[in-house]
Amino acid sequence: MVDGFWVLEITTPQFSSGGVAVFVGGKMFGGDNGFTWMGPYQEVGSLLKARVAVHRFDRTVQSILGNVADDFEMHFAGNLQGNLITGTAMISGQPQQSLAVRMSKKANL
Repeated sequence: MVDGFWVLEITTPQFSSGGVAVFVGGKMFGGDNGFTWMGPYQEVGSLLKARVAVHRFDRTVQSILGNVADDFEMHFAGNLQGNLITGTAMISGQPQQSLAVRMSKKANL
């Protein structure tokens, strides 16, 4: 089961960053030093899918995606294997704006 506290690693060819996420009861809550991520997720076998609203709360923090709006939607799909999720996140409707994502579970709820 995915419910728990997770550490997130995000990579692009130029940058790497990270954050944290909590999965509980079909909802994901997370963020990093400048953005929050919240939205529903679902598990289908070993596949995890999420659709999250991203909100910039600190305008001094630059997104690793470059020049993005303060509010946008991202889609995530990843493979769940034990305490590890590997996958891709992308801005809705913009597949060229995608990130490799790796999450490791640190605690159950």
